This record gives sequence, C-alpha cells and structure tokens, in this order.
Amino acid sequence: MEQVKSYLKQAGSWLGLFLQSNWAYIIWFFLHYFLLAVILQGIFQSVSLGYFYAGLAYVVSMGIALSPVGEFALRMLQGAHEIRTGQDCNYLMPLFEEVYQDALEQTPSLSKGIKLYISEEKTINGYAMGRKTIVLTRGAIETFHREDLKGILAHEFGHMANGDTKALLMSIIGNGIFSLIILGCKIAMWLINFFVSAVTEENFAFRIVYFILRLAFDYSVIAFMFVGNVVLSLNSRHSEYLADDYAFQIGYGEGLKCGLYLINTLDIGGRQSLKDGLLSSHPHTPARIGRLEQKLEFEAHRNLSPFG
Repeated sequence: MEQVKSYLKQAGSWLGLFLQSNWAYIIWFFLHYFLLAVILQGIFQSVSLGYFYAGLAYVVSMGIALSPVGEFALRMLQGAHEIRTGQDCNYLMPLFEEVYQDALEQTPSLSKGIKLYISEEKTINGYAMGRKTIVLTRGAIETFHREDLKGILAHEFGHMANGDTKALLMSIIGNGIFSLIILGCKIAMWLINFFVSAVTEENFAFRIVYFILRLAFDYSVIAFMFVGNVVLSLNSRHSEYLADDYAFQIGYGEGLKCGLYLINTLDIGGRQSLKDGLLSSHPHTPARIGRLEQKLEFEAHRNLSPFG
C-alpha cells in the first residue's frame, strides 16, 4: 500500500510539473487533436470514430517518436553521436554521471539509462531530446569550464524532469498533422477549381470567389500559426526558467550562472526586432542570470543565518 501511495505521489508531482511547464503545448495539442477529429468525423460520418482515429494517430506517432528507433532518428537528424574518444569520455562522463545521480535523487521518476551524446557543431549549445538523450555541442565542450558544463547538464536534466522534451514532441507531431491537414485542404480547393473551370466556360464570378476564399484561407492559416508560435515561445521561455530552477535545486546554480555569464559575454547579436522577441524560445540571458543570482544570494543569507 505504501508503494502505491509513493507511486501516486510521484506521479502527481510529475504531472503538476508537466502542466506548469508545458501548459501551452497541451492547449496546442488539443487544438490539433480537435481539428483532426472534426475532419475524420466528416470522413467516417461518426463522431466517436473521428475522435478514436484522431487519438490513435497521436498515440502511434508519440509511441514511434519516444521509441528507441524514433529517438535514434532524432539524433541522426541533429547529427548527434555517442562519445567516441577516450579523451572526451574521461572528461565528460564523470561530470555527466555526477549530475545524473543528483538529478535522480531529486526526481526518482527520471528515465533510467539517459545517455550523453555529442554534436560536432561549433555553436555553443546543449539540449535534451526524447526520453534518454542529452546532447552537448563541440562548441559547448570547448568553451565551458567543468563547473559550467555541470550547470548546463543540470539544466537539461531539468527539461527532462519537467517533461519538456515529451511536450515538444507532442507539438512537433501536432504541427506535422496540421501541415498535412492544410495540404489536404489546398489540394481539395485546387481540385474544385480545376473541375469547375473544366466544365464551365463563363466562370469569372467563380474565380473571384475562389481567389477571395483562398486568400482568406491562407492568411487565416498564417495568423493561426503566428499566434500559436508566439504562445508556444512564451511557454518555452517559462520552461527555461523552470529548468534553471531545477539546476539550482540540485546544487548546480552557481555553475549554470557562470556558464550563462560566458554565453552573454560571447553574444554578438544585435538588437532583436519585436517579432524575433515574441518568437524567441529562450529568455534574455541577463534575465536568467539575475534570477539565479537572487536565488543564490537568498540561499547564502539563509545558510549564514543562526536560525537556519
């Protein structure tokens, strides 16, 4: 009975973190799901079958994406490979295993068998994918110090603990299904235009109506996608803060802060446009640094306090 209570408590805690970190992805998922279900209802002439087959499409897609085969395909697309050299292994694996063990203590439900991979890109980056993949770029390995790398790894474990990688896959699959729906609508509109034009000689009025409808359809899709991407970007920035909090909670806030300072120093980008700011997946680096510094300062004062 105690084991069941412990499992339910862990499941409830994970679900709470998942909802807090990925609320927009969940809304986006249900929008895509509902749209696909409505279309399938028309095809099968059944409400229940429409929702059933829409759910089946998502379950199968997510199952493939989260399977070892799907995760392997994602790594191939990103150019990520296993650690190949003894030098990389001797340097990176002790750092990775240290952070992994601390993450497991904080989040026992974290996937077992998570592995570290390397991308030979010179850009400075680290990211998590699927259920068991964390990637560091060559640029990050060569730029960050040991403690910085541990902070970056702790941040990526935070994304996994909060379910961000799974939510991102839900969004990618949803966007893929939505793209197929849009393609199908465009093909249907083209076929209607083709057949009407073939059987009707005087079709000027139809062409005007078709042009207006096609323009309205295209701009509606553009507006829908833009608003959706803005909301998802807002959610993504919130998720980055939560992953920073996770790194702090398991003891790597100082290393992450130093790594972010280094990123900020190397940033040579110009001023962002309003559109770029709205669609940015990461908060401004100084904002993340300031937030971590507040947490570290508060923790330092608490440790110095005679009342603990």
